Amino acid sequence: MASEEQLKTIEGAKVLMVGAGGIGCELLKTLALSGFRDIHIIDMDTIEVSNLNRQFLFRQSHVGQSKAKVAREAILKFRPNINITPYHANVKDPMFNMEFFKEFNVVLNGLDNLDARRHVNRLCLAAEVPLVESGTTGFLGQVTVHVKGKTECYECQPKPTPKTYPVCTITSTPSKNQGKLVVRFGRMGMSTQDFVHCIVWAKDLLFAKLFGDRTRENDLYVRSNDADGSVKHSEDIFEQSPDEDLEQYGRKIYDNIFGHSIEATLSNEETWRNRNKPKPIYIRDILPHKIAKPNGSLEENCAIDDTNVSAMASLGLKNPQDVWSLEESTRIFMEALRLFTEKRKKV
Repeated sequence: MASEEQLKTIEGAKVLMVGAGGIGCELLKTLALSGFRDIHIIDMDTIEVSNLNRQFLFRQSHVGQSKAKVAREAILKFRPNINITPYHANVKDPMFNMEFFKEFNVVLNGLDNLDARRHVNRLCLAAEVPLVESGTTGFLGQVTVHVKGKTECYECQPKPTPKTYPVCTITSTPSKNQGKLVVRFGRMGMSTQDFVHCIVWAKDLLFAKLFGDRTRENDLYVRSNDADGSVKHSEDIFEQSPDEDLEQYGRKIYDNIFGHSIEATLSNEETWRNRNKPKPIYIRDILPHKIAKPNGSLEENCAIDDTNVSAMASLGLKNPQDVWSLEESTRIFMEALRLFTEKRKKV
């Protein structure tokens, strides 16, 4: 039990919490229940369906909303007399400078990438504010305390570059600074790490959703639209209906992933206040007509042994080092889907 003096210190403390995800939800709950009365939260992300299995302050109805703001609302339902200030923003924004950090008695990190952690660590050192750093690896958690002049800082020991990327950190919201997924097909500038995350997203989520075991859990959530533009959360766009041929099926997937889902993300204007907006892409704008003759006729292409041919070779693209145009990338997507699906039917 805390002494009366300790309780007064806790009640009078001003706390900054960076990150309102898996760790952040637990931190905020613990802070509120421990007696802290002035808590500030910084998080640039919005809530996704894949967050709901572990970030217990959020519900299905919160998808698309600010994590920091929804977390505040959830805590105030059972601790209405405390002050919680949310910032739907990037901790690297100029407003969160050294003077801002000096306002706090302690900073708690609940981040999922090294770049942001290093940034917060340097600000805490400059402002001479204690930092409580926390993270997870699989089922294991780590907590370290960093106080200038008393302990080593977060960066005093080199941190290894991650060789694997937990699926829970791969999201559909573009975010170069957070090291998460940037919208595919090059609609925004990307760093090397962004490319790695794109590959992981495609391999572990999209590919598994298209061709993997449908009974296995998959965090990929794609907002789908019907003909009149209304969102249908219950529809599984990855299910090919009996009246769809392969091209119709491919166009549906393409439009929902790169079009409707991006438009739904753009509807939250607050997310893009300090970030470049992605541009939705619809296949009708790239390939307006049915793919009858990508390189000769489809029937002629199918005469070759499709079990060993690649989509690139099938379309006559010979140099794998070439930078594909958007149209070429789209044709590759459609042809790869056709080849793989037809090969699977033969097995």
